[in-house]
Amino acid sequence: MSELKMVVTDLDGTLLQNDQSISKEDLETLNLLGRLGICRVAATGRNLLKVRKVLSPSDPFDYVICSSGAGIVDWKKQEIIRAINLPEELTSRLIDYLIVNGFNFKVSDCFPDNHNFFWWKNHECPEIERYVDVHSKMGKAEEIIPSHKYNSSQLLLFFPKKSDEFDKVKKVLLAQFNEINIIRTTSPLDENWLWMEIFPKGISKANGIEEICRLKGIHRTETLGIGNDFNDLEMLDFTHLSYVVRNSPDELKEKFLISLPHHENGFSHAVRKHLTH
Repeated sequence: MSELKMVVTDLDGTLLQNDQSISKEDLETLNLLGRLGICRVAATGRNLLKVRKVLSPSDPFDYVICSSGAGIVDWKKQEIIRAINLPEELTSRLIDYLIVNGFNFKVSDCFPDNHNFFWWKNHECPEIERYVDVHSKMGKAEEIIPSHKYNSSQLLLFFPKKSDEFDKVKKVLLAQFNEINIIRTTSPLDENWLWMEIFPKGISKANGIEEICRLKGIHRTETLGIGNDFNDLEMLDFTHLSYVVRNSPDELKEKFLISLPHHENGFSHAVRKHLTH
């Protein structure tokens, strides 16, 4: 087996406990990785502002991939080393299409200011109302003005988990817009809803990991990843040793190695199996 040189972990539902803290055991594991010279990466869908609510600059990470790959931060230096956004022209075409076709959605500002957003409500939807209510407390939240020009890092659509609408809309959007990537994630506000995240083509947690591997001279066979949800899928397909915590959806547990639940130090349980010290 290749020597382990990088460990990548999702945050919510994977590393973080239910109170959004990192357990003492998992902190000890992260510090051990540092002493062993193993690169420690957090890869999350959180924007940078929301990352800073759960991670301090002193927490033992080398890099943090934010907004599912749109941004990468050198965590030790607290420097942004990558920020990729949707072109204004593409954002405008997406907004026009979504309005005309009757979708509810939000448009995030450019990274790292993507805690600010704009929203459009076409029909009654409790999930977009929850989203606006919660996230308007973190930054600017304004209703979209049709025909206005917006810069954006991401668009977000909302779908009931029990419907098949997500897959149908994904297929249509990818056929209509070949410049985008679509990521599925379970809503952190209500597990009965799915979020469709629209990014520039190629942007994902996996792409962010690949970029850090290039910077550090690490081969993918020297990586371990651990996650818990569908937005970790590309990441786990990229890393060589790939785990999900036991609180993950069955669909993911059928595909990847399984660790303990996140609240039982699932991160440490998976990682320490592959350390030689």
